[in-house]
This record gives sequence, structure tokens and C-alpha cells, in this order.
Amino acid sequence: MERLRGFLSNDNVNQRGYLKREVYQVLGAGTLLMIMVGVAIVYLSPLVYMGSTALKTEGQLSDPDDPIVPMSPETYHYVSPDVETFRYTYRHSQMLDYQGQQLPVYDVIQQGKILKYALLETRDNVSVFIDSENPDAAPIELEIATEDLKPSLVNERLEVNLYNVSYEDVKGKFGLVEELEGNRTLWMNPEAVNDPPFELPIAASDADIARNTQDLIMYKVPIDGETRELALLETGRRGAKFLDPKNPDAEPLELDVRVRGLEKVWKLDPHPENFTDAMDAIDYVKLFGNTLFIAAVSGLGAMVSATLVAYGFTRFNIPYANILFLILLSTIVLPPQVTQIPTYIVYNKIGWIGTFFPLIVPHFFSNAYNVFLLRQYMMGIPLDMDEAARVDGANPFQILWYVIIPAARPALVAVYLFHFLFSWNDFQQPLIYLGGGSGNTVLAVGLANFTRIYSSQQNLMMAAGILTMLVPLAVFFFAQRIFMQGVVITGVEK
Repeated sequence: MERLRGFLSNDNVNQRGYLKREVYQVLGAGTLLMIMVGVAIVYLSPLVYMGSTALKTEGQLSDPDDPIVPMSPETYHYVSPDVETFRYTYRHSQMLDYQGQQLPVYDVIQQGKILKYALLETRDNVSVFIDSENPDAAPIELEIATEDLKPSLVNERLEVNLYNVSYEDVKGKFGLVEELEGNRTLWMNPEAVNDPPFELPIAASDADIARNTQDLIMYKVPIDGETRELALLETGRRGAKFLDPKNPDAEPLELDVRVRGLEKVWKLDPHPENFTDAMDAIDYVKLFGNTLFIAAVSGLGAMVSATLVAYGFTRFNIPYANILFLILLSTIVLPPQVTQIPTYIVYNKIGWIGTFFPLIVPHFFSNAYNVFLLRQYMMGIPLDMDEAARVDGANPFQILWYVIIPAARPALVAVYLFHFLFSWNDFQQPLIYLGGGSGNTVLAVGLANFTRIYSSQQNLMMAAGILTMLVPLAVFFFAQRIFMQGVVITGVEK
């Protein structure tokens, strides 16, 4: 309202100038906001992609139509009116229907030939047979013992209906082979086709017949100017058949449409179990504890040692202090690879290989970069505060504890966070001193081994990557104010 009153109270020339300034301010603020949003999208897009991929299955990743977020096509569980059947070969003994009798057929060897004779009766050591291929012929008497006969087996190809059977301990989906007298039935197990059929004292009506079921993918189909969600039943050359889930008893709709041009109906389908699978694969809890211990303890050592050295350079008259400080700073340009081999030999001689000591102990002896940051900050703390504390009887360590450290808290936090994040993400040193396959390694090495083994499963790789970067992200977001304050103060103001 104040801007509007000012705009109306000015003359025409001032109004045009005022309006122009306001437009420029709005355009400038809007442009800056768009740039910031664009930069945020660019930087956060990899993290969003990692999180989305980590919540998908391999099937979702292989689907070319799958959206960025973890989603799956909506399906309709369709129960077909057709009975579910099973085809198999039924191997059983051959029987001959002879004058109302069921006679077993045997393989009888006569004159080098295998003849199929049905056993009619036995008289002492004589067996009476009927020729199964010519049952009207006269019976044949042979001196053959019954125990020496071998039954004639036949293979019969059957297509049986499947039923859902539940009788006492027998439960499952079985095929009905034959209905016997007295409400008895003969069944076969589709999962054990070589086993003989088994009999149950139930009728076929006591079991539920199995129907063909399938999950049909839902599509958005345009019909008469409106879009309906239908389930695809089958496709043909000239169109496709669809079912309406809202009216399952209706006849299928035959539509002249191209299924490839239709949009699927998607539903949100995240799979957080990928994270638990990744945690189990890399032994996440143990590696997380190792990494957190190394980063926390070494960060504390780096901060404490850098504080003592920086305090000495800023508060004590050390001979040739500037020259010593330049020598210390010159170590920043020394590549660590130059001292890697002799350092490894020393640690190996004292038995530190395979332990956490090479990753923790050296940081208790200060670092040139950390000393430089803290020295620059401590130089900005007025010496009058030291003098006031000294007048009150404080010694140098008390001045450091009660004066310097409280005043330099932002810089100390920045140094600690810098080293903590560096140690958390360090890969080379743990790989050298702890080994890639040992159980006391860290997350960075464990993630590299995990990536090598599960390189074909992107969802698990992304889940493991997110688990590894959880702590750095949490540190940045929750300690952002102190972190940025320490960076600005140490790097710019001082």
C-alpha cells in the first residue's frame, strides 16, 4: 500500500521512473530466483535419480515405459471361465477286458518274440493266457510261473482337469485322473508326474475346480470421446480385446486400437526392501561403525592438534615463526603418494597394518591446512582478551580453554567437519592399510566391493550408495549454519 500511495502521489515523470525501477526489481528478483532453482535442480537431480532407482525392482528398471518415480502398471486379476488343465504321460499296467473281466497283460517271451498275453487263470504250474491282440482265439496254456511274468506297461497321454484339493493332510492343486465307485477318486500331482496316482475317499464335487487366472495390464483406452481404464485380454492383427474391471461379467470389448499407442495405468510401487538387501550384502552395521569411529576420532585429533599449533603460532614469540609457518604450509603441495611407500613400510614394521592406527594416529600430529585456517581466525581475536585473562591470573592453557576456544568455535567446528567428511569418504588409505576383503574395512571400500559384485543390479547399487552418504548429508543439513559460518569467517573475513 505504501508503494501504491507513493506511486499515485508523484507526477507523471516520477511515476514512469518509479514504475521502471519496480519492474527492474521484479525482473531481477525473478531471474535470480529462476537461476537458483535451476542450479538446485541440476545439483539435486543425481540424488533424486539415486533415490528413485534405489526403490525400484529390476523389472521396473527394464521396462522402457517406466516413469522416473518407482511405479508399476496397474493390473486386474482375471479369472477365466476356462478350466485349468494339465497334460502328462500316465504309465500303468495294461489290462484286457475279456468277457466282463479285467485281465492283467504280461510280456511273454516265446521263440525270441515278446508277446502280450492276458493271464486268465493258473493250474498248478500251467498258466492259461488270452492273446490280447486276438482275444477271440482259443486260450493258450504255457508252463510259466506267475512270479516269472513281467507286467506289460503302456504310456497313456492324459489331459486332466486341475482341482484345489483339501483333505486332511493332502492339500494343493492336483489333477483328477479317474472317478471311482463309492465316492472315491484317483489323483495325480503335477509337480511329481513320475509318481503313481494316489486315491482319496472323496468325490470330485468335494474339490474346487481350478480356473485359469492371469494379471492383465490396465490401459487408458479412448472410447466415444471418453477415456476408460480397461484390462488388456489379448491382442490381434487388427485390434485388441479388453475387459472392463467395473463390469467383469460383461463380454470382452473388441476395439480397433494399437496397444503400443495406449498409456498404461500406473500405481506407486516403491520397494524399500532394497535397502535391507544392500545392508545385509555389505554388512552395513559393522562397516558403518568402523567408518564412524575412524572419522570421529581422527577428526577430534585433527582439531585438537591444529588448535594447539595455531595457538602457538599466534600467541607466542617463537624464533623464526614465519619461516616455520612457511615450511609447514609448503607441506600442502607435497603429494601424499610420494611418502606412501616409506610410510607403509614403517607401519608394517611396527605391526599397524590391518588396524585402525594408521588412519587415526597421524591426524593427532596436526595438518597444515587445518593450522592455516585456525591461525587466520585466531589472529583476528583481540589480544586484549588475553591480557585481561592474564591479569586475572590465567595461565596459557587457561587462556586457550576459556578465551580462544569459545571465540574460535565456528572455525573449530568447520575444521572438524572438513576432516570428518574427508575421513568418511576416504577410499585409498583404508584400502591400503585395512585391505579390501577384511572384515574391519570401511564403507567406501565395502561399497566398491559391492559395486563390483552387483554391477548388474542398479537398484541395489543405488541403495548402497545412499546408505553410504546418509551421514554426510545429515551433517551438511543439520550443521549447515555453523559449517558455512566457519567457512566464511576463516576463508573470507580473516
